[in-house]
Amino acid sequence: MALFLSLSNPMCKMLKQPFERITDAEGNNPGVQPITTNANRVSWQGQVIQLTGRHWQPYDDGSWLVVFMESHSRYCMMTHYPLKPDWEQLQQDFYNQWKLHTVGCLRANGFIRNDDDGMQVLDNIEWYFDQTKVHVFRNLDRSIATHISEIQYYLRSLFDNYNPSCFDSEKAWELSHFINQQPKKVGGIVGKNMSFFL
Repeated sequence: MALFLSLSNPMCKMLKQPFERITDAEGNNPGVQPITTNANRVSWQGQVIQLTGRHWQPYDDGSWLVVFMESHSRYCMMTHYPLKPDWEQLQQDFYNQWKLHTVGCLRANGFIRNDDDGMQVLDNIEWYFDQTKVHVFRNLDRSIATHISEIQYYLRSLFDNYNPSCFDSEKAWELSHFINQQPKKVGGIVGKNMSFFL
């Protein structure tokens, strides 16, 4: 099993990581290739939103919102960073978020009934991570980028309509949960992909 992490140019710039760009079969169109999830791999698109500039007032504190979106379901995970994260921290947080989201979805749907069930799921996830070959590229799947752009709309709406006293990782978690319950249009078809499991 393989894990593909497609990181946008702004994310690579934030991380100061010169990841290789992927191309099509003819070696053309570097860095703008579609990514897919199938029986052999899981693919996530990474993007970053920096809360800076007049558009984000009064929340323009220069903090960073990291977004990962799975390529098939368009399921998203978000982590807020008051300070710019490094690559090691971002990787660890990505894995932790995946575990938390998976356990949360399974618990909400009744598949986890007690702590023992939860620990077994976590053990299975850790085994999956240990067996997975990770590929990281500098790339932006434009079809997914459209959905990630919508997150900025939801974020702005949260600020305008609810005026939270602050925006942090807890608020980012709540916002991702709300977004994941919204119908998404993938390949011209509108569906409700509320969860994504291993």
